[in-house]
Amino acid sequence: MSDIIKLLPDAVANQIAAGEVIQRPASAVKELLENAVDSGATKIQLIVKDAGRTLIQVVDNGKGMSFHDSRLCFERHATSKLTCADDLFSIRTKGFRGEALASIAAIAHVELKTKQADSDTGTRLLVEGSEVKEHSPVATQNGSSFAVKNLFFNVPARRNFLKSDAVEFGHMEEEFYRVALVHNDIAFTLIHNDKTLLQLQPSNFKQRIINIFGAHFRDKLYPMELETEQVAISGFIAKPENAKKKKSEQYLFVNERFVKHYLLTHAIETAYAMLIPDGYKPAFFIYLDIDPRSIDINISPTKVDVKLQDERLIFGFLNSAVKKAIGSLTLTPQLDFERDKSFDFTDLKKDTPSVTPLITHNPDYNPFTTQNNSPFRKSQSSPNSYKENYGKPEGWDNFLKGINKVTLDLPSGMNGNQEIVFEKKTTEEIPEVNVQNWVMVANKFLILPFLHNLTIIHIPYAHERILYESYLSAMEDQPVFVQQSLFPETVTLSAGCAEILVEIKPELYKLGYDIEAIDRTNFAINGTPSTDDESDLQTTIENFVDSYKCNSFLHHDEKEKNIALCMAKQKRSRLKPLESEAEVNDFLKKLYQCGTSDITPSGKKIIHTLSMDNLSSFFGGKDC
Repeated sequence: MSDIIKLLPDAVANQIAAGEVIQRPASAVKELLENAVDSGATKIQLIVKDAGRTLIQVVDNGKGMSFHDSRLCFERHATSKLTCADDLFSIRTKGFRGEALASIAAIAHVELKTKQADSDTGTRLLVEGSEVKEHSPVATQNGSSFAVKNLFFNVPARRNFLKSDAVEFGHMEEEFYRVALVHNDIAFTLIHNDKTLLQLQPSNFKQRIINIFGAHFRDKLYPMELETEQVAISGFIAKPENAKKKKSEQYLFVNERFVKHYLLTHAIETAYAMLIPDGYKPAFFIYLDIDPRSIDINISPTKVDVKLQDERLIFGFLNSAVKKAIGSLTLTPQLDFERDKSFDFTDLKKDTPSVTPLITHNPDYNPFTTQNNSPFRKSQSSPNSYKENYGKPEGWDNFLKGINKVTLDLPSGMNGNQEIVFEKKTTEEIPEVNVQNWVMVANKFLILPFLHNLTIIHIPYAHERILYESYLSAMEDQPVFVQQSLFPETVTLSAGCAEILVEIKPELYKLGYDIEAIDRTNFAINGTPSTDDESDLQTTIENFVDSYKCNSFLHHDEKEKNIALCMAKQKRSRLKPLESEAEVNDFLKKLYQCGTSDITPSGKKIIHTLSMDNLSSFFGGKDC
């Protein structure tokens, strides 16, 4: 029998290795930026076209390479960082495996121009699919310029799996932030499609954070510091009230390398446990300096995951450092039993007459009667109105007819991110809704008794459906009236978020937001919807853009639906409490006007009905 095991050709082996290191354009950006940092550069430019599909270019003013090194650097396992195995335990540089450039060259067209300061001429090298096409002297500036073109040209399957330009550029932007944040002594420039998005000058760490994420971060950041024999911790944490539902601003660096470590992140989040709601994540920018011999960073090709020799010890130090920073800034709620606010007063001027305080009481106060602040509130109808109207379901009949099926379950295979589309009802199809008996629970659930059933409506979800369809109508043919502001408010966003806001500005104007770009990252809000009472436009716009960016993968071809969904989710809990019978009936009528009254745009149930059998089962069966 003949032999069946063969050595893979170098080209195939390089493509397989490239699949581990270069997963998307952002992976190439990471490797090239880290090489530029390791070269000793003080200025680094990242130039991108078409989210990396057409061009990824990194230009630096580092030490450059010789004629021979420029060719050797594209070979696998060729590196200047290691000389022996022991060097793996004292790594301070970014790259060391010697796989990055070989992997990129295997799946793209790469042009390298490089020159050392003491050389008269530089070198130009062209590589296509690991094959050297040209290697010759050239006149160029000191440093190196790597231009990666036609990424995945010989791996079409990988190219077909790339997401939209917005998604891919978002990943590239994130890699840029990770390198620029930890190396604040280097000047960085980010250019996308010939448009300069960021131009960062050398600065301190706090200023670098502000330059990237916006001036509104200036008042959010608080320093933290702890130094022990095992670890030195420094950086900034953000106020608890600035926590978000997604981990968009969590940056942890170990020995100037961005890392993802569940235990260390958990140590930080645990310190905030009593200060932020469940499901929210705090923002932080933290450095850890640890002895390289106690870290293993050679556990993944991307070098983002690390292992620590004594994770529990580092966990304790980090958790204590964050708690100390929070406590020293008196962010933790404190009780002072010896202080009575009633005795707080300002200094009185001389000869000011004193006034004897009056103590009054309400003789009719009864603590056992239902108060407005109770979590359970009933309608203000007479005590006998329930009995009088219980057998008169004419209004209920009309209401329930409009609901396709109030016990509707989600369709098979539907998840929380898909939308079911129904035709909107015409005015003739909308019946009169006349509900006279209702109970409100915690301003969240509306309970409607009907014959032997209880219909429960989730008010925020219902409001989300109402808002969603009203926003779609506004963007189609019924724009919202803009209330112009006497004193426009200024909003500052990061470069990536600012680009998104410029893209969706026409649609937001139809929703009542008059937004004017002041410069690259600052915007003036000249007007807001007349029905809105926005107290913090900075947070509103920032959270909305973040949500839009996250949902762009699911709705990349449906911009208006994405905008309507994000805005509806953000404002669904702002509905004022339903106080009167008229308000309840108006709310139910608006819900019934929607294309579907049963589920939210993202697939969550709005209405649920409990039958007599359901109620009986709670108490042990039908004979209870």
